[in-house]
Amino acid sequence: LRLDKPKGFWRDDRAVTAIEFAFIGPLFFYMLFIVLETGAVLFTEYVLQTSVQEAARLVRTGQAQEQKMTAGTFKSKICALANKTINCSEKVTVYLNAETDFPTLAANTPSYLSIGPAGIATDPEEAPETYNCGAPAQAVALIATYDWDLYVIPSMSFMGNRNGGKTRRLAAFAIFENEPFPSVAGNVCP
Repeated sequence: LRLDKPKGFWRDDRAVTAIEFAFIGPLFFYMLFIVLETGAVLFTEYVLQTSVQEAARLVRTGQAQEQKMTAGTFKSKICALANKTINCSEKVTVYLNAETDFPTLAANTPSYLSIGPAGIATDPEEAPETYNCGAPAQAVALIATYDWDLYVIPSMSFMGNRNGGKTRRLAAFAIFENEPFPSVAGNVCP
């Protein structure tokens, strides 16, 4: 008779690892997917911010005004810079406005949460689309928004800031003063 190993179902330690994994595995994979989606959201926001900074240079130096870029052309430029990382044609909204000075610009610039599609009826009223490149030495605000649908973490509504916590509105900003480029008649964005 062996006394070192107790008999019976409750004392059997075979397949304990599989049973423990059955308890811990779903939580592990859920946390893994949260980390992956959070990383994808942050990467997308970085790509959008980089694209906006590059496109803002066109406005700041007067190139957009000289080329008479339309709102659609300017958005296409941001989308080209973002490459294939985001679905630019449907989900990116661009807000570009110029004022005489920074205090006026700050007072007239809407929140990034109100730039873009409304989402659901309970969302606040959306800001009208604005496209004004401004003249030389004017203060300019460029905001681009992108709505990211949360797939893994919709139950964690604190991550979402739109559509009842199911969507996260990402935003990229560029606030600057236009350079004193030569102003020519008709040298404005349409």
